[in-house]
Amino acid sequence: MSGVRIEQERVSGVWCHSLRDPAFLSMLRKYRKLLVSAYGPKGGAILISNSAGRESLACSSNEIIQQLSFSHPCVKYINALISAQNAACGLHGLYTGVLCARLLEEALLCEDDTPHHIILEVAEWIISEVLTCLVDSPEEVVTDLDIGNMHQVTSFVKTILGAKNCLDLSKNEIDDLSLNIVKAFLRSIPHEYSSSGFGHVNIITQDESATAESKVFDGVLYREPDLCPQRIKKFTEGREEFNIVVFTIPLTFEEGENETVHWRGSVTKDASFIDVFLPSLLTFMRKKNISILVSQKPVNPVIKFELERKRYLVLERLGTASTQAIIKISGCQPISNISNLQLEINNAVPGRLTSVECVYINEKSYLLLDHVEGCVSSLLLSKTSPSTESTLKETAESCLAALRMVVVDGKVVAGGGCLEAWLAMKISHLVSNNLDQLISVIEIAPHHVLRVTSMFMKVFLDLAFRPGGGSSSLKTDWCTDSTFHHLWHSAGSKGENPYCGTDDLSLQPAVCHCVCGLIGKDALNPFPANQWQPADFHPSCITRESLSTSCGASEKRASSDKSSKGGHCQSKNTTTAINSDSVVDEFGFLSIELDVDSLEEKVDTYEEDVDSLEKTGNSLEEEGDSLEGRLESLEDDADSLEDVLDKGAEPVLEKGVNTKAKLKIKGQDSLCDSFPAKYNAIRLALEGFSHLFKIGECVFDK
Repeated sequence: MSGVRIEQERVSGVWCHSLRDPAFLSMLRKYRKLLVSAYGPKGGAILISNSAGRESLACSSNEIIQQLSFSHPCVKYINALISAQNAACGLHGLYTGVLCARLLEEALLCEDDTPHHIILEVAEWIISEVLTCLVDSPEEVVTDLDIGNMHQVTSFVKTILGAKNCLDLSKNEIDDLSLNIVKAFLRSIPHEYSSSGFGHVNIITQDESATAESKVFDGVLYREPDLCPQRIKKFTEGREEFNIVVFTIPLTFEEGENETVHWRGSVTKDASFIDVFLPSLLTFMRKKNISILVSQKPVNPVIKFELERKRYLVLERLGTASTQAIIKISGCQPISNISNLQLEINNAVPGRLTSVECVYINEKSYLLLDHVEGCVSSLLLSKTSPSTESTLKETAESCLAALRMVVVDGKVVAGGGCLEAWLAMKISHLVSNNLDQLISVIEIAPHHVLRVTSMFMKVFLDLAFRPGGGSSSLKTDWCTDSTFHHLWHSAGSKGENPYCGTDDLSLQPAVCHCVCGLIGKDALNPFPANQWQPADFHPSCITRESLSTSCGASEKRASSDKSSKGGHCQSKNTTTAINSDSVVDEFGFLSIELDVDSLEEKVDTYEEDVDSLEKTGNSLEEEGDSLEGRLESLEDDADSLEDVLDKGAEPVLEKGVNTKAKLKIKGQDSLCDSFPAKYNAIRLALEGFSHLFKIGECVFDK
């Protein structure tokens, strides 16, 4: 195909390979492996070296997208899906990218033996059915999280922290960090309903720390290297409230930023800016009784010196996150433009704080700003190495985002790969139950349906093995139960037949709980029909029997049509034993020879049976009379039995009757994810794959 050059913002061009081109498949496989290398407990950091020789580490989807530039529009589209997932939910961005890229890769490989339109039609049907099942919150994998149970909430947070192996945190450090993340979140919840929703958690890191202990504070924690404790003590003496003004722009001269300021004389522009800005600022602070100035960006040293000389407290370079926390806790309206200085200052709304104190952490001084009615907390994350700072902070933000969603929705889904195992088995059952309908509506061969179904199961089970701590090349180490369809570590390798459930001892799980920890072996006791199935890439329910049934459906219909045309009818209630000596005539019908003597003997035996049945009937009539007498005596006891039942006697289930499988969170540590976030990630990946595969032929091949 001819090359196409697109000029749009920073995009200098695009790859112009077809989706079927081997070069594109190779590029897509490398891109997917890049995402997988940072995904799950087995993932790590990616060393990125740019053309200028600068090296950096990337451990998350945000860092990969920001530090690497991709040219192919297909990869750009997947990156857009990742960004959309991160923006909406704050987590599972890598999951979205890996799932979408892997499905696209497998679908393109599937085209070697299956037409494109068949793959698309079957895939869209599977995607629609899967999303419909997930919307209903299936009880086998979705349950409610008790936000008041600290053990359940911390286990929920540990699942997110444990998915980042590159953090290099020990078990005790993860326990400590999980507890402090929950504490910081709970302290940020307003005491009363607020239209602004949740409060704010300010996440900051501690420089040059030898320990990984995290701490939680009420208010906004600010690190000031030049902070003088004696000066802060003198500043707060006799004060109960502190008025504050916040600037989100640098308080220094910058070309293009202060164009409306008129410069006079031979002085420098910077000095002229100070002469114009400082008097107006001092007048405003004195008139509004403001004692603290906060700036998100740098403050000119001369301005800072003059303000401190008049006993004002100046805090600069807070950054975006801490500045937003100050705005939240103080209730001020920040000043973000000083081009029309007098108007901006007159319209500014100062904030208010009730506490300013100096705290010491690991022999370093911090300033803690708070308000008695504020809903802001600070989470101090100590780092062990510079490479983990951004990843640790981003992971903590993901935990907080997940906690906000679980408070609103309350739903969590099985983690550790159990959801993906359930999806794989669900797809197998859906296709098996609707195979005839798919074949008749889409008019395709059964093996094509089986091929696309195997593709989806392979992708989901491969994802299930990775967060579960396994590898896709060791399928024999895993099995699933036929009740909840969760993933288990099996005791040994699977049997000879990998396509059907079995109670072989080799498939019995070697542990007491499934991978996510939400299902124990004791939870399967009420389900005697439960079987252990191998976690295989092939649809276990679509056996040769079902395929042969579907393949022979048309033949059966054809044969029935022929028989109806010939006027031959066979009664449904009559069965005739055909002996092996029967001969097929020239028209294809069986010529059956009947033995007349044997038939007469059978008639005689039937007559004797009729006489015996008549005698039995007479005896049954006598027994019926006696039973009527017994029933009359039982009528008197009926009222007493009804009284007992009305008092709340519970019916006893018969032995062997299966109850409905329902997931519950127990006391043990478990792996669970936010259901809204996971559902949104799966939806974006599946719909994105369908869109890319659908437009691949009509756009990228042009």
